[in-house]
Amino acid sequence: MAPDEFQQAWQAHSAQTRVIIDADLLREEVQRDQRQFNSMISYRDFGEVGVAVVMIPVWFVMGFMLDLPWTWYLSVPVFLWIAGFMLLYRKRHQPEPDESEGPLLQQYVQRSLAEVEQQIWLLRNILWWYLLPPTLSITAFFAQVSWQSRDSGWLYALIFFVLLEGFVLALYGGIYVLNKRVVREQLIPRREELQKLRASLEQETTDEGVNSQIALPNLPFPGKIPPAPCASPVQLIVGLVLFIALMLVVFFIIYQAKNGDSGNGQDYPKRSPFAAVRWEDSQPEVKVDDQWFKLISLNGIPAKEIVGFSKETYGEKWQKRFEEDLVELMTRMGHPPEKTVTLEVQSLTSSEKQTLKEVRMTYANRGAIRAAAQARERDAAGE
Repeated sequence: MAPDEFQQAWQAHSAQTRVIIDADLLREEVQRDQRQFNSMISYRDFGEVGVAVVMIPVWFVMGFMLDLPWTWYLSVPVFLWIAGFMLLYRKRHQPEPDESEGPLLQQYVQRSLAEVEQQIWLLRNILWWYLLPPTLSITAFFAQVSWQSRDSGWLYALIFFVLLEGFVLALYGGIYVLNKRVVREQLIPRREELQKLRASLEQETTDEGVNSQIALPNLPFPGKIPPAPCASPVQLIVGLVLFIALMLVVFFIIYQAKNGDSGNGQDYPKRSPFAAVRWEDSQPEVKVDDQWFKLISLNGIPAKEIVGFSKETYGEKWQKRFEEDLVELMTRMGHPPEKTVTLEVQSLTSSEKQTLKEVRMTYANRGAIRAAAQARERDAAGE
């Protein structure tokens, strides 16, 4: 025989090759693989839901303790969205008992194939339901924080924003690429194997599926589909611990950023109970809740005493320190203020006095005072 004839004979023989597999054994292998795949998906989905739910109170606590701007809380609806989407998706795609006619093995394969298709769709669209919402909320927060830090210069604020945003985009970009790789290297090959197995089962005639032996033509694997990778509980616990550690690092960084160095070797929060400050000689007039008052005392300490100490300590910069570094000024006097203070004020149009309790000292107030001072400096320089 010529070489071409040998090759044709070999190909014809290979095309007719049929692997005989015990039906019960193959069904057990398919069921076992399906359970492993479901376990992996359940660990992942409920882990993400659990983290999202836990982060909601953590987010509120961090926002309150650090007195963060309102854009910080935009992430709360994002956590609710992620948890709700995942729960709703699992409920809508929960496998139901297959009541269609046909061998049980073929039903198991069809169900496994449907679950793989669902996961492929989920990971291919991860940008829209998982990555984009937190990216937008975090970007808004970083933009506001950078805007408030423009007191140190526009270039510094821009660099600060670019670095923070670059870190977020790199992190989420890595997650996106990783999920695309999982789809390409794990889920699509798994789908192809299941499709081949389903096609082979559809071609097999087994007297209505009751035979104990199945002959599968052109089967590309020795009796079972490749096992699905499954994250162990230990890996999930380690991941959760690392996530908590990362959140603590973020908490520390934000805390340090919000409590900037005063230049005297000690950190003082840049907060103020006043939305604005102006002067009538040495008498401070302060704006609280969109209304101007003459300041009489702060936490029981007369305003004249505070102003006098500022003059003695800071010389020509006494007004600036009173306006922008009130926490440091009060602390050096031996009366460090808390996050809320009590103000005794007098109306500018009458002798009426009143006491304002629980007035919050915020970074936003101090930022507004600082911005007004810079505007005055620019106007003075322009003249």
